[in-house]
Amino acid sequence: MNPSDMITLLQIAKSKIDKGATGQEIEKFITDIHGQEVMDKMKSDIEDYLTLKNKNHEKNQPYWMLICNPKLWGDGSEEYEVNELLHDLDTHEELWKINANTNMELQMKIGHKGIIKVSEDSRSKEARKDENGDIVPLLESGIYGLFEIVENEDGSCIDEYYEEFAVNIQMFDNFYKDGINIPKGKSRELLGENVYNSIPSRKIDKSLYENVVKYIESMRG
Repeated sequence: MNPSDMITLLQIAKSKIDKGATGQEIEKFITDIHGQEVMDKMKSDIEDYLTLKNKNHEKNQPYWMLICNPKLWGDGSEEYEVNELLHDLDTHEELWKINANTNMELQMKIGHKGIIKVSEDSRSKEARKDENGDIVPLLESGIYGLFEIVENEDGSCIDEYYEEFAVNIQMFDNFYKDGINIPKGKSRELLGENVYNSIPSRKIDKSLYENVVKYIESMRG
């Protein structure tokens, strides 16, 4: 293959990457048509372009704040069970209801990350009484962990039911379980007044997400 054809093929490969093709898919595309020798000559340029795309994707990737209202967990659980459900949230995937009027379901993608904030806990003592008659404590408002959006069984990350949407998440850092959830005052300082007081779940700036990560790292020493 002459140099001009190599340049053309590289541009085709870059175009496919721009449309979402993976490195493996590009390698298969080139080797199936032109053989392994051509792929070997182009491998370095393709890997460099993939690295650049990943860096740009991470830089422009949105971050999210999902809000937990302890009184409205939403999966049919009893109100007294919310403390335990939150404590164990890092052990499994969870479908988290999102506001249907914000178009979040169109913007959220697999791999996006965010924070989980617990809003004011308005559960009554009676609602917090467990099966043994013991009363579970109120949850303090604040930031309780970090999550990542993960793939559903159907390959998507969004579940739609009765004109409502839920996003599939996996908590990967559970502050609550570690006993270091970020309290209301500090959470407001890290996120800013407007973001912290937001009622629906929402997109947040990367810098706010990083504020939370840095604070937790400092708490852990």
